[in-house]
Amino acid sequence: MKKNIFIISLLAVSLLSSCGLIKVDADDKLPGDEFWIEGNAGNVETYMLSIYNNFRKATMMKSAFFVYSGDFRCAPIGYYSGDRDLLGYLTSNDMAGLKSRYDSGNNGEGSVGQITNWNYFYQVVQGANILLKEIDEVPDMTDQQVRNYKAEAIFMRNLAYFFMVRLFGDIPYYTVAYNSEPLSRTSMVTVLQNCLADLQALIDSDPDKTALPWRYSLNSKSGVRATRGAVLALMMHINLWLVRFDSKQSNTYYQNVVSLGDELVNRNDNSYELVDMSRSSFIFKGGTKESLFEIAQNINSNEIFDQTAIFSNHFAYSCYINRTTPSYYYKREFLIKLFPVNGEDKRVSSWFNDNIYMSDKIDLYPKEITKFMNPDTYRGDNITSNSGNQIVFRFADAILLYAEALAAIGEEGEAQVQLNKIRDRAGATSVMSTGTDLQNDIFWERVRELIGEGHYYYDLVRTGKIHDINFCETPISRSKFNEGAWTWPICRKALVNNPYMTLNNYWE
Repeated sequence: MKKNIFIISLLAVSLLSSCGLIKVDADDKLPGDEFWIEGNAGNVETYMLSIYNNFRKATMMKSAFFVYSGDFRCAPIGYYSGDRDLLGYLTSNDMAGLKSRYDSGNNGEGSVGQITNWNYFYQVVQGANILLKEIDEVPDMTDQQVRNYKAEAIFMRNLAYFFMVRLFGDIPYYTVAYNSEPLSRTSMVTVLQNCLADLQALIDSDPDKTALPWRYSLNSKSGVRATRGAVLALMMHINLWLVRFDSKQSNTYYQNVVSLGDELVNRNDNSYELVDMSRSSFIFKGGTKESLFEIAQNINSNEIFDQTAIFSNHFAYSCYINRTTPSYYYKREFLIKLFPVNGEDKRVSSWFNDNIYMSDKIDLYPKEITKFMNPDTYRGDNITSNSGNQIVFRFADAILLYAEALAAIGEEGEAQVQLNKIRDRAGATSVMSTGTDLQNDIFWERVRELIGEGHYYYDLVRTGKIHDINFCETPISRSKFNEGAWTWPICRKALVNNPYMTLNNYWE
């Protein structure tokens, strides 16, 4: 009976959602009430997994979130045999054309349309809100179990909010479990400040690191469940996003990142490390000590990502039968900027095929990114180039954020130390630059190290380099940026039954 109650509860949550804002009358508390009162720790675990699964749906199962929003947009990418129109709209920042071409009827369907539809992200938020309210009602739960699940829910709620802010800017914000009121959009600065306060309270309440440990002893949880390292990395990203959009307090945010980075990088009880370059392929299978947070994929259990959501499916070809080119490639001039022809860098041989420096679109010598290559077969004879997990945050990412903040507040020597940890791992020459040159070197190292991991466009936006043709092939002017040209369109379903909702008018 309890199992059936739980299933009904999840269905109710899904069916009552409208673009993510679940509206429930105050006295209509859903069949989930019985689930919490009559439930047990096993059911709570299943409920928690449903929150993670909705995040998977939002990013990897219903959309190509990381690829389209983070890697393709305003990027120097060309096509061999891929969808030329899709690539053209994204790289030229023509989101109105993209919406018109791929989001037919503005229904938020398909791999592109789902990015404009915040439904699954808000199901993460709502699921977390419900768990935080109701878990104390579950019998036979230890205090420690309650703390663990509450901590995970807080992380996932704020992760979902951060991802939505990076897409849409201002968004509705709420922490009420059974929200019954239509909501307007809240300033993204306020949303992110609320997120930081929420996460800081979590960190402060867990000095012994038992609510969220640095790492889990169980392999099944390693990397794919919230940890202290994941929380600190999320807070670092949020602070650096606020540097751009709340610039009057930029020094405070940089100082916050330095403090967070010091704990994560220097005081993590040896829980995280940079994996040797000879074993870097294991990073993208998942669960290594470099992982801070990742999204699980299990082909054996048919828990698989959408084909278009996997970066390497677009940029690799050698694992496929009867394919002689990838769909897309990075342009030669850009790759030479990242990896100079005569430079030393193990990432060139480890992450690319031998044709990295060939002229663009020569079919006899196609470029290929092998960084994520972990091919497997599923659903009969369908091949994916990477059957591993999707990295959200990893240790190298956090080290470079730490270096960025150190450089910004003038601690250039320590910034160089952190930057060169990444370069030393790759066998690249150490960087000893200062001032603006050092800040630019850190930016380019993030582009180099995190290529294909969904950070490129967001780093352009938050650093302001989105305006500079020296860093962005399709820059956005400051005037258009301020009008909202950096955002994504919002699915028109968000207007249904909500008189307070507005869209991103730049794209309407």
